[in-house]
Amino acid sequence: MDQQVLNQCKALLEERKEEIRSQHVHQNNALDEEVGELSTFDNHPADMGTELFERQKDITIKQQLQEELADIEDALEEISRGTYHRCNTCGKPIKEERLLAVPTTRYCIDHGK
Repeated sequence: MDQQVLNQCKALLEERKEEIRSQHVHQNNALDEEVGELSTFDNHPADMGTELFERQKDITIKQQLQEELADIEDALEEISRGTYHRCNTCGKPIKEERLLAVPTTRYCIDHGK
C-alpha cells in the first residue's frame, strides 16, 4: 500500500475521531443543561411523547457515534499492525480508493457491507 494513501487514511480517521469526541462533549453538556419537570402530572400526553422521542433519538445518535468511534479505533490499530489494507474475510488487499472513501472499512468490495 502506498504510504501517502496510508497517511491520508490515518489523517481522515484522526480528524473524524476528534469530531466525534467534540460532539460527544457537546451532547453531554446539552443533556446536563436540560431542565425536566419533577412531575408528569400536568404535562399533556403529546408533550410527553415528544420528550420521549427526543430522548430516544439522542440515545440512538450517541450509540451510533460510539460504534463509529470503535470502528475508527480498530482501523487505527490495524494501521499500526500493518494489516489495515487487507480484507478481514479473504485477506486480499482493499483498493486504495475504497479506503479513502470509507477509511473504517475492513472488507474488500466483494465482501463489503
